[in-house]
Amino acid sequence: MKATKSLFILPATLLFFACQSNTKLESKNTADSAALVQDTLSTSWKDEGCSWLKTTVEKHFKTEDSSADMKAITTATYYEYKVDATNVDLDLDSSLTNAEFQKKWNGKFDTKFAGIGTGFLISGQDYGSITLSTCDFIHGNEQEATFKVLISDCQYNTDYNREITLVKDQHTYKIANVKEFD
Repeated sequence: MKATKSLFILPATLLFFACQSNTKLESKNTADSAALVQDTLSTSWKDEGCSWLKTTVEKHFKTEDSSADMKAITTATYYEYKVDATNVDLDLDSSLTNAEFQKKWNGKFDTKFAGIGTGFLISGQDYGSITLSTCDFIHGNEQEATFKVLISDCQYNTDYNREITLVKDQHTYKIANVKEFD
């Protein structure tokens, strides 16, 4: 009787542990699949986003009407934000004081990286030959991605460290934010 009881307990115990291992394996496979999707997404954003940024940034600084070009390559919200930041405390009817700017935009953007009083993408008023030297994917999802970029002015030997967030807009991209670190 004791031997018969052992015959039932041993297979039941093995079955229990086998099922536990299978559950852990399925859980691991699900996590691996999610990571694979994220890696694929990241690769897509890195390749397409960086390519778009390089072409767009370099073209922007060769364009005659850079204001119209800026409007075309940015979201409406970011465009308004950057125009406000550029014009803070200027003697214009539409310009804001620094306090008004902070109050208006502080909840939507990290205003300490706005580039107050400076132009779009670079802080230099004069520039020569602008290139996007480096572009590193930081993070993203299906609708937006953030890149750490180095914009270089080869003629004036100046580099601008930026963190640029892109959003998908139908079949192209738009700049939704630029954090200016220098």
